[in-house]
Amino acid sequence: MKKIINWLGQTMEFEGKLSSAIAKHEITNFPGEYIYEDDLFNISADPEIPIKGYMVLGISKEAFTLTDLTKEERNRLTDLSNRLLESMHKSGFEKVMIYQDESSSGNLHISFIPRHEWTYKFHANFGQMGIYAKNELNINDEYKKEMLESIQKIKENFK
Repeated sequence: MKKIINWLGQTMEFEGKLSSAIAKHEITNFPGEYIYEDDLFNISADPEIPIKGYMVLGISKEAFTLTDLTKEERNRLTDLSNRLLESMHKSGFEKVMIYQDESSSGNLHISFIPRHEWTYKFHANFGQMGIYAKNELNINDEYKKEMLESIQKIKENFK
């Protein structure tokens, strides 16, 4: 059993890869719950990386690349991605980087990372942004509250 501490300070336990465990609903105590979920896809905040507004679109079936999805599934993925982007924009996140991960986690997922002033010093290096967010951002109670509020706002705007 693997364990991590999420940005709320809670212990999360899971088998295998974190992204797969979230996508398959094996973890339920991640910050903000699901923005969206159906039989194949879900959208949630990243539990490890404390970037305000950072969302992950996960896929519950084993898929390593987009080509592992059917045409109908890819169309649904595109629709959900567009809806999430619209929701993020309506929630005040004007610029969003999209990072498609086909290898590092063992399961295809797409990250939607809002641009904050501090992110520009890393250009498009999401890995360095994540390290900085975990180690250097002041994740105090007020910031945690703002993060949870941003998740709720995105959820309310998701249509």
